[in-house]
Amino acid sequence: MLIAGAVGALAVVLPLVLIPRADGPNEGGGPGHSTAAAATESATPPLAVVGPVLSPSTARGGTLRVAATADCDSWDPQRSNADSCWAQQRWYSRQLLTYKPGTTDLIGDLATAVPTSTDAATWRYTLRAGLKFEDGTPIRSRDIKYGIERLFDTQLVTAGLKGLTRYLDDPNNRYPGPYQDPSPDKLGLKSIDTPDDQTIVFHLTRPFGDWNYLMATPASTPVPQAKDGEAQYADRPVSSGPYKFAFYQRGQSLTLVRNSEWDPATDLVNTALPDRIQVTMRLPLETIDEQILSGHTDVFAGQTGASQATLQTPLTGSAMRDNQRLTVTIGVLRLLSVTTTLTPFDNVHCRKAIAWAIDRQAQVTARGGPERAVAAPTLVPPPLRYHSTFDLYPSAGSGDVVQAKQELAACGRPDGFPVKIVVFEDSRSKSQAEALKKSLAGIGVNLQISALGSDDYDALIFSPRKMRDQGVGLALLGYNAGWPTPAGIFTNLADGRRITDTDNRNIAELSDPAVNTAMDDAFVADMSDSAVAADPSGTAAARWAAVERRVLDTAAYIPVTYDKVTNIYSSNLTNVYYQPAYDSVDFSALGVR
Repeated sequence: MLIAGAVGALAVVLPLVLIPRADGPNEGGGPGHSTAAAATESATPPLAVVGPVLSPSTARGGTLRVAATADCDSWDPQRSNADSCWAQQRWYSRQLLTYKPGTTDLIGDLATAVPTSTDAATWRYTLRAGLKFEDGTPIRSRDIKYGIERLFDTQLVTAGLKGLTRYLDDPNNRYPGPYQDPSPDKLGLKSIDTPDDQTIVFHLTRPFGDWNYLMATPASTPVPQAKDGEAQYADRPVSSGPYKFAFYQRGQSLTLVRNSEWDPATDLVNTALPDRIQVTMRLPLETIDEQILSGHTDVFAGQTGASQATLQTPLTGSAMRDNQRLTVTIGVLRLLSVTTTLTPFDNVHCRKAIAWAIDRQAQVTARGGPERAVAAPTLVPPPLRYHSTFDLYPSAGSGDVVQAKQELAACGRPDGFPVKIVVFEDSRSKSQAEALKKSLAGIGVNLQISALGSDDYDALIFSPRKMRDQGVGLALLGYNAGWPTPAGIFTNLADGRRITDTDNRNIAELSDPAVNTAMDDAFVADMSDSAVAADPSGTAAARWAAVERRVLDTAAYIPVTYDKVTNIYSSNLTNVYYQPAYDSVDFSALGVR
């Protein structure tokens, strides 16, 4: 998804305190017509974490203290659009699928297993037995259908997960959402069948091989129709997970307590160690850091990193032990979009000149140094499935002026040209633009920088006509995939079949039939791989690498940096590990001493 502080607003399109997720998925998949469910996964005991865990413990009890700079965008799962909020919502909500701890491997959650589909259009899930809401009411397939139907209400859901609806809606007979549904039971969406209380079947209007990943988002959270408060549901969502709301004051605080109706025998991942969870909001980041270091708070909700002042202050002894900090390269990509429909960037050699000239190490410095960023040679960040390491424009990270000038000569602009870049108005983006201006000056390209606020920025970059009319050749973007596969990036940025006049996410207007075909081939491999923990044949990895190489060879999108964060945790906190599927610590696993 395009993200705040870089593009203006974790969107499925799929957030710093909020990093938005990417817009909705794109068509893909292969031939066939039938579906087959994977073998049922045992729900007990909880799965072990893959990867390192700081302060592992199984101790139960106590209060987990969470501090936030702001409230979540929404505690209503279907309306939320932020990674950190999705991760926290797992305290009280469950979905059809989830992720094996510490990985991007899908497993069953409410569903017994991850299904496969031979046509990528029909997906069947079977619910586990014994699932209940917090009031003891059984969770049924119709509750999941109703929750997804809420995404169709354009007044209730205005961003984020609404992109999923394009695979379920009839363009000739739009579904209005449950509140305007003329059906007596308000379950009139024809593309979802619930033949019995334990079965839900999706009939997509077009094939989509990564559908299972969307069923691991809050979109598939069950909502009991009788308890739906529409816009007010965010103030008191009904729990399907190990905790439930006890008190909530919007923008101030949230208290969660144990949900006695949650049965751990039905749950593969939630350990539910604390007795109580207390979230305090609207605190400055520096204050949160101080409280964590002094032991008065356990964890920062945003997980976007400790303050620069904290990271630059030498901390020793009890104030900062190794088990109190975690540094990871996350799934946020900073990149340049090059407008392929604008002269001279309609010539691939002019685009490649920019790619060769970029000093990526200068870009790392502009982002705040090695504590905040890593030079990015590829478009798929390390946490995502099928990340591969190669560089089509190698220069030891400092740019190659000779190669860049050769490309300028090849495109008929040996003396360079002026070009306008649009960036978000935050200080880091502006610093990146200045560093880029210096790099491009070395090849005769004169960069004119336009820094805009969020609304103006979004209105410009999502409109191909405005980009062309205003002569914007480059845009500095921040992107976080809507789900943890390359499809979460390329279906939005690079599929030429998805270029639209408004709300366009293919910012570069890249329309390359070879890219489109390569994506369709990759989706065929993804379709089966999403049901297993690895890519046993290596087919999916190879096909997505081919997509990435083709996109990079067009130089329509040029990777610059991956974001890196260092978060700190109190010495009171246990079971601290990074969950790449959410670009966050796994909040559902945390315990306290």
